[in-house]
Amino acid sequence: MAESPETTSAALKLLERARHHVRTRSRSESYYQAGDRFSELFLNRTFGVEPNYYQTVGTDYSAIDWLYEELGQSEALSRQALDAVTKQLQEMTHPGPALAALGPLQAALHSPSCALLDVCRALLGAITVLGQDALGARGAPAALVQKWLALWSDRVWKQNSQQARHTLLIQVMRASPEDRPGRMAELGEEQDALSARGTHFEQGVHEYLERYAETGATSVALVGGLPFADALTPMDLEKLLGLLREESDFLGSVARLLRFAQDVRFDPSEPLNSGVMGYAAEHRQRLTDIDASRLPREELDTRLKRVWVDDSARIRRELDAVVAALGDEALRPLLQGFVQSVWAVATRLVEAGHDPRPGP
Repeated sequence: MAESPETTSAALKLLERARHHVRTRSRSESYYQAGDRFSELFLNRTFGVEPNYYQTVGTDYSAIDWLYEELGQSEALSRQALDAVTKQLQEMTHPGPALAALGPLQAALHSPSCALLDVCRALLGAITVLGQDALGARGAPAALVQKWLALWSDRVWKQNSQQARHTLLIQVMRASPEDRPGRMAELGEEQDALSARGTHFEQGVHEYLERYAETGATSVALVGGLPFADALTPMDLEKLLGLLREESDFLGSVARLLRFAQDVRFDPSEPLNSGVMGYAAEHRQRLTDIDASRLPREELDTRLKRVWVDDSARIRRELDAVVAALGDEALRPLLQGFVQSVWAVATRLVEAGHDPRPGP
């Protein structure tokens, strides 16, 4: 199952080239330093994922968020074009297309101004190839490699499809009155997302997290790092993959916790976040009627913190219950350590506020 040394070398070179683009073309150096510290805590402390990989899946993947933000700036953006981008990213989670793209992407990334889409495809494709290679080199059976690939593909899809919906929704919210009908048409059957289902602040916050928690890339970071986790034996990995695919919603709980941790301090520069959705629910307003920059920031900060106190405690209990259910299995102390690391990351994100705002 392991690829050739030449393939591994090519994928690593592509990873390095993509990182160069990400870290020299967007955000500040301090942002990435902070992001790497969170990524180390999230992936290295418990699972032993080495820097080259936790920096990629935990920090450099912020380029995908940057890509969708950039797409959202185009007034001519269509649903069809956005779906095409999401599909091209998703292709890189499959070994065949990812392997075939290594050479062309390496050539494309030699240009200092290469397309951001190519950078993001390179980041995803390299991890797909290297992850499969790493598992094969460690003696993981083919069935286990396929389980990882399936979960990896699923979590990347969840992240990027949520990013796409979020981007379209914000475009509608920003559109002028004369342009809004056309932008709304791009939403299609998802126009109901413009109105919160609940009528209480907490309900709106929860709805936002249910719809968009994966945009924080937490699940992608964890699943993408697993093939490189030195602390996991193949048997541990198989058990963990099974747990992550079960109905315990362990991944979803971690994603909601860390996404909400970034929203506890209300950011009025973001058109749509947990606070905006909470406000929309309570005041029974459509999102198109809300300007985040005009909302009462201090009041929303206070209310979000109250929801955080209750929700974070509940999610922590849920995560601890999943760990406790493992009994005396070897995986239990590792997962227990991971939950503690997640809690530490969430706490630091809450304390950090908005600047910088790295993902885990």
